Amino acid sequence: MNRGAITVGAVALAILFELLALGDQREHLVALTGIPVAAALGLLVWSLVERSRRLAPPEPDDNDIDNGPVEMLRRWQARAQMLADRSEGSRADWDRHLRPLLAKEFELTSGHRMAKNRRALEVAGQLQFGPELWRWVDPANSALRDQVNRAPGRAALDEILRRLQDM
Repeated sequence: MNRGAITVGAVALAILFELLALGDQREHLVALTGIPVAAALGLLVWSLVERSRRLAPPEPDDNDIDNGPVEMLRRWQARAQMLADRSEGSRADWDRHLRPLLAKEFELTSGHRMAKNRRALEVAGQLQFGPELWRWVDPANSALRDQVNRAPGRAALDEILRRLQDM
């Protein structure tokens, strides 16, 4: 049964008890009449509380992933730290994780696309970074399987990022 039917039934019972109590037993049946009315009021209050719970936004739980600014900043810092640590690893780590990001950022800031004009991208890269740093940004100079040679390190990454920022 739904709540509306229960409420209507309770009110109908209250009216029925009132009609039956027209005689001398009216004072005894008043208590019986109050029971269905109290039940109907309790049901009404309960349904309003449930409706407000459904419509209210959920409270953040400690186990839930919060997408607020603090959580976004924490994730960004963790990712930046992980990428900076890759600059100290092998060349394969650099080529797999840092080179694509640096090359894409250079293409976006310089306006030169490798797919359109490879030579123009290379000339712009050498002018911006110099031949020594360009080899670590150049998207065509990738060696994904080179686990032996070292990446250029954090100092080179900092210099590349500084030059990208100066563009």
